[in-house]
Amino acid sequence: MVQHSLSEYARALGPVVIEAAVGDDPTITQVTYDSREVGPGALFICKGQHFSPVYLAQAIQRGAVGYLSEVDRQVATLPRILVNDMRTAIAGAGTLFYDREWDQLTILGVTGTKGKSTTIFLLHSILAAWQEATGGPRPGIISSIRFDDGVAAAGSEKTTPETLELYRHLHNAVSAGMRYMCLEVSSQGLRYQRVGNITFEVGAFLNIAEDHISPIEHADMEDYLSAKLALFAQSRVAVVNARTDQYDRVMSSAAQCERVVTYALGGGSLSAEVVETSALGARFRVRSGDGSAADYTFQLPGEFNVENALAAIAIARELGVGDQWIRAGLAATRVPGRMEVFRLKRGTTVIVDYAHQKLSVTALLECVRRDYPQAPITMMFGSGGAKGLNRRQELGTIAGEVATEIYLTEDDPGEVPIEDICEDIDRYVRATGHKPAQIVPDRPQAIERAITEASDDGLVLLLGKGAETWQLRGIAPVTVPSDVEVVKAYIARVDQ
Repeated sequence: MVQHSLSEYARALGPVVIEAAVGDDPTITQVTYDSREVGPGALFICKGQHFSPVYLAQAIQRGAVGYLSEVDRQVATLPRILVNDMRTAIAGAGTLFYDREWDQLTILGVTGTKGKSTTIFLLHSILAAWQEATGGPRPGIISSIRFDDGVAAAGSEKTTPETLELYRHLHNAVSAGMRYMCLEVSSQGLRYQRVGNITFEVGAFLNIAEDHISPIEHADMEDYLSAKLALFAQSRVAVVNARTDQYDRVMSSAAQCERVVTYALGGGSLSAEVVETSALGARFRVRSGDGSAADYTFQLPGEFNVENALAAIAIARELGVGDQWIRAGLAATRVPGRMEVFRLKRGTTVIVDYAHQKLSVTALLECVRRDYPQAPITMMFGSGGAKGLNRRQELGTIAGEVATEIYLTEDDPGEVPIEDICEDIDRYVRATGHKPAQIVPDRPQAIERAITEASDDGLVLLLGKGAETWQLRGIAPVTVPSDVEVVKAYIARVDQ
């Protein structure tokens, strides 16, 4: 990283700067919006809905030599840069600070309403098999489940990290000698420029369905789709699901890329057909435009996962990955919290899955109805406090129509009381003619009740959180046991 003066930051931010008072023009040694991280020489960024002047005071006390803000914070002696677009300014400041080190990486982005995490894990496993066999470094991954940037690895709290956190991950990956980074890209990550100034070697668009419509996310479907399509403006190669809704609109946007590849079950330049599928996985055949075919197997059930695999194959082939490593990577893939199946000795089947909106839950139900056609279904789920408000009606209606028993519980309530969210969902459950759902705010208790009260031949679907180890309570995430951990502990205790 090359150190720059505050005036150089002002020049780099260009048209978003409305005032630059650089004083003695200090050299910037750090760029951060977390007052707890500030060290001597920092440029402190004043941003966020819950920003308090106390944070700036803390930053100054810790050694900040300037601040970046949309308003004058009335600190007369401290140099400042005032801007009219904070998101653009953060991306610009971070880009200058890290000197675009990430251009040394081959970055692969995947967006879509559902399937992003699974596709990223499949792709990461393929690249890992390839790199291991050819003597290369392991690839990096940043997803809603976990991240590994070569320096640090842990569970994730956001699908796409905030801008400076993402840039730090990419800096770490370069420092660790990584060559490839698999990045799950959310609509919020695109809309708020968390991936600003990053070029994707391949940008994949999986699908689009109405979701994330709320006062703090997207105003309407048009806003949501437009955010997703922004990925192509930053991608060299586009990979597009030929069966996605809004296909013509998606392809029109993808045309700005240097190359466009389509894929789908039964269509696209890369086409797949399912040969065999069961609760244990799938075998499928992929046909290329030249007529050649190859068979693959993996341990993820459902046709929707075959399509996710097809997206990963399309990306890998664009990188020149040989078929033997694609096959090995797919066969080795495990996705925490996605279609994880557990069976009790008494016969009850429990599935933990991240499905949390209409498209993913519908796809999951289609899969389990094929594999467990006679099983009575118990569903346990919740919904966010301020995001994806339409999910309450959609999931409540779906559950009321298909489930025998329904348990409503916590799922990132934020600042909204859990009981209020559950009662809102239950309105839609009851509107289908179903009996009232059982509301159990404590999620581990809800899991245990759902399993305990299910019939021996029953199927229990625990939806929404998967392997995530946090809940958004108030304005901050709180560490909790994952659904997978709770189920494993329950089975170990009960089945003894």
